Amino acid sequence: MKSRVLPLFLMLLLLLLGGACQTADQTLDEEQFTSTLTPDRPFRPLHATLSAPQHSKSTDSDERVDSETPSIERPTLTGDLDAAISSTTDALLSAINLRRALDGWLPLVGQAALIEIANNRAIDMSVHAYLSHEDPETAEILVENMLIEMGYHGKVAELVYAANEPLDRLGAIAIEEWFDDPDTRSVLLSPGFRFIGIGMRGDGTTWKIVQVLAEHGP
Repeated sequence: MKSRVLPLFLMLLLLLLGGACQTADQTLDEEQFTSTLTPDRPFRPLHATLSAPQHSKSTDSDERVDSETPSIERPTLTGDLDAAISSTTDALLSAINLRRALDGWLPLVGQAALIEIANNRAIDMSVHAYLSHEDPETAEILVENMLIEMGYHGKVAELVYAANEPLDRLGAIAIEEWFDDPDTRSVLLSPGFRFIGIGMRGDGTTWKIVQVLAEHGP
């Protein structure tokens, strides 16, 4: 009887060890996969959810959402860099809203406060030569504090992007890369976001583009 019990016990032990090794391999694969996602891609989105400011009334109902998608225009650099940048950001928003319309979602509404935040972030990254959601010296999430100060709440997101392209090609390249990236695409096509600001700064060939999205306005 003992001679039969021992082989059965050994077989059970081998099965347990094999299962443990398989589990260890799966854990290692998951850890390696996680580590490959850790470095911040140039256009990896930052997500956050902000609490509603105390004693404040949302003015979302005062915002008008246009049912028609703006037409897309290809900007050209004519010597007035500010005008060309403004034309580019308008074209980017039009292209984003066209993609949203194809998916059945309402267009994002540009807001002056979010545009100001996005421009400040793009200027800061251009001046200090970095690309990150965090301040390179303090590791502070800069956009979060800006949004809180402006009274935004609910879901918010920031997309940061850098490119070395001529301005007349930048918009098309940026849109292609944003919608090719699953994380960025999920933000831009999310029905949960209603408002957006796009900021952009550069020297004619090197550009920083920042998008700031919010669910609820101040």
